[in-house]
Amino acid sequence: MSNIKRITDFSKYNSILPYASEMFGVYQSLIGWKSKRLLNRIKIGVDPLLPQLRPYLESKKFTFNADGFVSSKELQLAGFAGPHVISHDISVVLQKICDNLREYGKMPSDSTEWAHFVDRDILQRILEENVSEHFNIILRDNYYRIYSLTPYPNETEETFKQRQSLLKEQIQEEVRRGIANEEAFAGALTKLLYNNRINELNRIFFSKLDLNAEEGFLRILERNDINYDDPYLTFDPKKDVKDVTLSPLGIVHLFQQYFFELDTFLGPPTSHVWLSPGSTVELIETSSRKTITERTVELSSETARKTENSMTDQDEISTAVKEENKNDLKLGITSTVNQSWGTGSITATGSLNMDQTQQVARESTYKKMRQQTNKLSTEIRENYKSTFKTITESTDTSSKRYMLSNITGKLINYELRRKMRQVGIQVQDIGTYLCWETFVDEPGEDLGLANLIHIAQPANLLPVPDTSVIPYPSEQFISCKVSGTWNFGDQRKYGFVVLTVFDPPPAPEGLEVEKQQENIILPAYQVSGIGEDFTGSWGFGARFLPSGKLEMGVITGDDGLEWDERVDFVVSVALKYVASAAKRAEIDALNKAKRTTADVATAENIRITEEAFNKAVKERVEYARDLSKRKYEELRDEERIMVYRKLISTLMTDFQYKHTDNASRHVLSELIQSIFDIDKMLYFVAPEWWKPRKKKLGLFDLQSQLNSNLVTWSDGDPRPDNYLVTEKSVPAPMGSSLGWLLQLDGDNLRNAFLNAPWVKAIIPVRPGKEQAALHWLQSSNVEGSDGLNAAYAAPSDELNKIRTGLGMDLGATVTLKDAIDYLCVEVAEKYAESNQVKTYPNTEINLENKVTTTPTQKVYEHGFYPLQGGFRANPNDPNPDPNNKDKNFQVFDQWIEVLPTDQVVPVEVVYDPKTGRQL
Repeated sequence: MSNIKRITDFSKYNSILPYASEMFGVYQSLIGWKSKRLLNRIKIGVDPLLPQLRPYLESKKFTFNADGFVSSKELQLAGFAGPHVISHDISVVLQKICDNLREYGKMPSDSTEWAHFVDRDILQRILEENVSEHFNIILRDNYYRIYSLTPYPNETEETFKQRQSLLKEQIQEEVRRGIANEEAFAGALTKLLYNNRINELNRIFFSKLDLNAEEGFLRILERNDINYDDPYLTFDPKKDVKDVTLSPLGIVHLFQQYFFELDTFLGPPTSHVWLSPGSTVELIETSSRKTITERTVELSSETARKTENSMTDQDEISTAVKEENKNDLKLGITSTVNQSWGTGSITATGSLNMDQTQQVARESTYKKMRQQTNKLSTEIRENYKSTFKTITESTDTSSKRYMLSNITGKLINYELRRKMRQVGIQVQDIGTYLCWETFVDEPGEDLGLANLIHIAQPANLLPVPDTSVIPYPSEQFISCKVSGTWNFGDQRKYGFVVLTVFDPPPAPEGLEVEKQQENIILPAYQVSGIGEDFTGSWGFGARFLPSGKLEMGVITGDDGLEWDERVDFVVSVALKYVASAAKRAEIDALNKAKRTTADVATAENIRITEEAFNKAVKERVEYARDLSKRKYEELRDEERIMVYRKLISTLMTDFQYKHTDNASRHVLSELIQSIFDIDKMLYFVAPEWWKPRKKKLGLFDLQSQLNSNLVTWSDGDPRPDNYLVTEKSVPAPMGSSLGWLLQLDGDNLRNAFLNAPWVKAIIPVRPGKEQAALHWLQSSNVEGSDGLNAAYAAPSDELNKIRTGLGMDLGATVTLKDAIDYLCVEVAEKYAESNQVKTYPNTEINLENKVTTTPTQKVYEHGFYPLQGGFRANPNDPNPDPNNKDKNFQVFDQWIEVLPTDQVVPVEVVYDPKTGRQL
């Protein structure tokens, strides 16, 4: 088999028309013009000089007089500062001591002075007053939040109270740890004082400047000696501000990339088939083109397509290039059809020479396109896989079948080779635009976000049994009448005189008489008393005997009682009956059984509720990740509108934008539209990799409720930007682990836009409106004209070219404004030339092969024409290609790409049986 060789003779491919094209552009900022808007924007982030010097100076204290005014005699010039008291925000004890030290006004010199601040009694008072007040406020605020919570859907009152109780315990545990730290700090300070460790106390509460105050003061002055007339401003590295472009003017060079179908050839063999004499073999070709790309598109994971799946169903390189440009985060974004020009290699230049900027743009385009197409073509080569099966009978009905028969008397060897394409690619310079460059801060703050509607399935809770307590039987008082006889003759009786012994009345069911302790006399009342000469009422009582019986008797006074006649008494006694021990045990058992059943049901409901909650969270994560992404064009259109809206608002006063009538707003909008090509506006997003947005943390976040159901392979430490995934959810969008604000139905570019601290807006000037654009930009309310009268530094040849082009004297000073004016002239001339009709190609002799068209359409009209040398960066090359004499619209780059197809061809080959080499 002959080796595959590169194409060296392109003459036979003349006039082949391109089958596809793609526009590309390189933008360059122009340095030198001191933009008013950008300078004001930069100065906002630069600290003024005096506030930087303030920490090195210390003012003297003064007092207010009796009338409440300042005494002028107490005011003095500030001197260089001494040691400063450190602020300790982590501890109430330390902060209170710091406050006292500031009032003291100097550093304590010995233990006697330090005792006024860290003595045991003083620290004990701080603990009792300041620390307790501080943590009580924390408890009060958190209790208010806890008791302001509302139950979850389907959450029982008991479960809700348990959750509140758990949260209360967590808060109390945090306060307990905080108070323990405060007590430890106070104890440590006391020990330091009693051990006379003055140096350690000084280091804890005082800090000296790294430099002495006078030297630091002078350093600040040197650091802030900034010259705002330079094209770049250099700030102190501590401010994280480096080179900043001040020019609002830029230039973009546009290029067209053309794709030509040149030739095909058979590639290396993929497999072999041997046919014995008289045999027939049927080959079934199965094209296993990967279909995972369709799945990727369905999941809208655009970044995944760049690595493995991006071009798996695209066997055409022009389509692949277009997709690559659309998904490149580094490219400028515009929604205009077929106008997606921009580049990731935006650079700033101090030269206003269009030839130099055009050369740099060509070099950048050359590198970008060559790297891009090589990368994509490699991915395309991996898209196809063919499998051949050799079978004895036909059982499949494939669309592609190959029947190979050997009717000869010798062994035949077939190689199966894939058909390959050779695609020629050329790049042409097709135009140059001047651009207005400006910045828009917080571009995505007014964009609305999608809210997912998800109704969680209510938890199927178990019925909770009645938990009301069965009460004991109510106590009862039962009265009984007892008869007794006083018949003691003339004997005087003292104390409790027993008249009779009786049994208590039978107890009702479940009750028993409440026995009092021995010698405790229960009150009794005389019902009747019958006896000779007996009148009045005596005092009676009853008391329990160890046997359980009661004895009833008369209660005498201290002097005793004597009555020599018989008296028959009827006495009433009320006894208290309470629940019996057996009844109480029975009821206690019943109540315990009810509580146990209720606790089991409540615990099961808590488990069911947590399971339903976790299931709902899991469903929401999966639903959110599976949402279809909105159309790329719609997202970019919205972003362009937001950029344009903010741009217009910055060009008008707040009153004009919000409160004036629409006429003023319309005038400014139409003015911008007439000068600038808004439809081709680009915006370059600045990802917020260094400026994280502020997060609003609630008291209890979602993940804290899922901790028992989260599986992690990380270090286990809590991280602020962890996010949730499930086994079925698609990969998280870019920025998830950075804590980005994410739009559920947006793509990665939308997420970057939402979190961008700013975007750079690039608005092309309409052809022929360059001078009008400069006049508009130089107005005081837009960019101003500062710096335009400065001398333009350039080689003498370029300066003379500007003088000649503008009709200036040869010795005249060329200002930056002159250089910009001449650049406008060159851009306008190039645009005028793009509309001139000429005959192409220049070296063609046969008039029938020539076409008459404009320079930017010559490739479409004529087709492929070989480029000598392959690549030309400098438009002023002294040895130009005769077919590319138009330096402004040259075809300056050309290369060949080899791409596979899905076709396989059997080719008969013969091998030398002795050497094994193919003949």
